[in-house]
This record gives sequence, structure tokens and C-alpha cells, in this order.
Amino acid sequence: MKIYTLGLCSTLLLGVLPLVDAAESDGLAELLKVLRDNGTLTAAQYDKLQQAVAQPVETPAQPVSQASTAKDDIFGDSGGDGGENQDLLISSEGGLEVASYDGEFSFELGGRLMVDSAFYQQDKADLGNGTELRRARIELEGTMFTDWAYELGVDFSDGNADVKDAYMAYNGFWPVQLKVGQFKEPFSLEELTSSRYSTFMERALPNEFVAGRHIGIGAKTLGKNWTLAGGIFGESFDDDADDEGDESWGLSGRLTFAPYQADRKALHFGTALAYRVPDDEQKVKYNVRPESHITDVKFLDTGSIKQVDNTLLAGLEMAGIWGPFSLQSEYMQMRVKRLQDKQNYSFDGWYVYGSWFITGESRAYKFKKGVFARVKPRSRKGAWELALRYSELNLNDTDINGGLGKNWTLGLNWYINKRFRLMANYIRVDNDQYADADGDVTGNDDPSVMQMRMQVDF
Repeated sequence: MKIYTLGLCSTLLLGVLPLVDAAESDGLAELLKVLRDNGTLTAAQYDKLQQAVAQPVETPAQPVSQASTAKDDIFGDSGGDGGENQDLLISSEGGLEVASYDGEFSFELGGRLMVDSAFYQQDKADLGNGTELRRARIELEGTMFTDWAYELGVDFSDGNADVKDAYMAYNGFWPVQLKVGQFKEPFSLEELTSSRYSTFMERALPNEFVAGRHIGIGAKTLGKNWTLAGGIFGESFDDDADDEGDESWGLSGRLTFAPYQADRKALHFGTALAYRVPDDEQKVKYNVRPESHITDVKFLDTGSIKQVDNTLLAGLEMAGIWGPFSLQSEYMQMRVKRLQDKQNYSFDGWYVYGSWFITGESRAYKFKKGVFARVKPRSRKGAWELALRYSELNLNDTDINGGLGKNWTLGLNWYINKRFRLMANYIRVDNDQYADADGDVTGNDDPSVMQMRMQVDF
């Protein structure tokens, strides 16, 4: 397993070396040191990669534009300027992108690598300082016959191949897009915004309610300042494939509205619903880490709730951008309906955070998808962002004592360039007496967390 992980890290790092300039090399050199110090790279591998970073690499300039269509404007960005290379258009910005000259076929190879470390100021429970590969992902996406699109993403961070997005989409019914495969259910601004562009290292406590990726059929459309998406879903690709019983299924939908959009300014509102019927075991469970992934302790834990008929999750979201300042908030309520005359339950959570780009940049908002996108520094010195978040999750109701958790998180981000980022989060945890990890730890445990991340995507 160690050899497998070393090989994967080396492949990812060597793959992005031709894409870095002098400023980016400094960030990559720091990343190599961390991987060497925590044992992910051997000394010999470190020396080899360090030499590759120090050596300037010349790459042929072959940026070529892709044909801009009405569907590009609706569902994605069109390419840049460039020239023709026989029958193919080739771009090496970020990743490797190849397209046919007529625009009917294309593919883009990309990936992301996130290396985390965490240090816990423990109160009662042993949380365990450490490091991890939070994400090590290879992604392939593109188009076929103009109207068809596809995406496949596989994550190797835990030593296994974990399928993420794997779907086909049809854009021929413009402005409606149809999608079949495994992808994220349309719910939550924070969930649908890629981890590459998130303000904090981990999503807020209420994200425990959100379904994430499932296999299903979905559709989305949009107007001048609104989007609408929905679908019917089963379970995810790796959910107990040997189980012969009925699997869970659900319906979800999301509506967003952006009444104001201007240069470096935007206002976003959204609402979503997710209905789900559990599998034949008729059980659900909600538990969550303290916004830090390295520890396995989940203070907030309802335990197994049995004889469940269905669940209904409702969410509200709001966000605003004013130049270098931004504000984002969501509220979620989960209702658990049980069979016959059994007690029903209701849990809820919310978060709010603000951020400030000290160097003057702005968060990038994509109203066509109702999510946030990549930050692009204005200077070769990079961009600096300061952020503060409060999040709360209440898993207590009648005879279920899953705990009440309240977290304050202070974040500092350095965007070395648009592909490299360093992150630091300090988290202050405030748990009530019932936040005992379903009896595994003592309640009223209030630790603090200091965690850091080095991130590159291409």
C-alpha cells in the first residue's frame, strides 16, 4: 500500500511540473518537503522531484480556442484564443485539453491533490494528531458528437479507487440538460461548490444531512438569473453491492435566484428539498466530525434510528459578494418520519461565514450553476483571504440525544496562484453534555483544532 501511495503522489506531482512557473515552484517545493517529512516520499524520491522542480521546463505554446456555442454559454465556459494543429485543438492551461477542430469531440484530463495536517488541543477524548492525503483525484471530462458530455472522477486518497462523478449528459434540448450516472444531488450551496474552491478546509457541521453523490437521473435548466435542478436517485456506486435487499431511493430539487449581478458583486438566494426512503433495514444515522477529517471521533451522533418510513430535508441558502467581502449562510432541517405510531424526530443546523480578501480580489460566482468558482490572484505574489465561520448542529430531539455542537472557525488562505493554495484553519469546538459519540466519549468535550492544507489542482 505504501508503494502504491508513493507512486500515485509521484505521478500527480510530475504531471503538474510542466505547468508551474517560478512563483509556483516555491509552493510545490514546500509541498514536497511535507510529503518527505511525513514519510509519503522517500529521500531518493524527494531528491528526484526536487531536481525536476528546480530545472526550468519549456512547453510548446499550443492554446487553441474551442467553438463557442449557445450551450457553452449556458452550461460552461468556452476556450481561449489560439491556432490550429492539424485536426486537433490543444490547450495545456491547467490540465491537458484536446478537442476536434469542429468542436464535436473533446476531452480534458485534470486532477487535485490535497495534503492535510492537524494538531488537536484535546479536552477529554484522544483525537490523534496526524497527516493525511485528503484528496488525490484524477478526473476526465469532455464532449462527444457536440451535444453529449461526460465526466469520470476517481479518488485514491485512502489507497483504494473510489468513484466520484461518473455520468453522461445530453445538452441537445437547450436550455435543458439531462444527466444519467453518479453525481451530486442538487442540494446546498456549500456542498455543490467544489472542494477546490471552498473557503474552509472542511464543510460546516450541517453538511452531515446532505446526501452527496448518488446514482440517478437528473435535469437542470436556467433563465437570466435563476437555475432549477432536480432528479431521482438511488444509492452511490460503492454502497454495499452485495446486499440483495431493496436499496434506498430519493427525490431532490434545488432552485436558485440571483437578483443582482455586477462586476465583483452578486446576491444569491436558494432553496432545496430532498426526500428519501431508506433501504429494507429501515434505519438512518447522523454523525459528524468536528470539521476536521483526520480524527475519527464524531462527537455528534444520533446512533441508529430504526423503523424509519422516510426523511425530508429542507434547506435555505444565501450569499453575497461586495468586492473583496463576501457573506454566505445556510439553514437545514431534517425531519425523520417513522413507521406506524413511532415517535418522529426533527434535527436542524445552520452556519454563517464572512470572508475578506486582504489583497483586493473577489470570490468568483457562477450564477449559471448557482455555485462559487475559482479565485484568480491579481498579482504574482498571490492573494490572501481571511475568513470567519460559525456553525451549529442540533441532533437532540425527545429521546434522541445525539448532541448539540457549536464551532467557531478562523481561516487564512494564501492563493499562491490560481492552481496552488495554502490553507490554515483554527477551530474552537463547543459541545453539550450529549455530544458523546453515541457513548464512546464523555460529553461536554470542547477541544481546539489547528489544521493546515497544501493544495494543487490541474
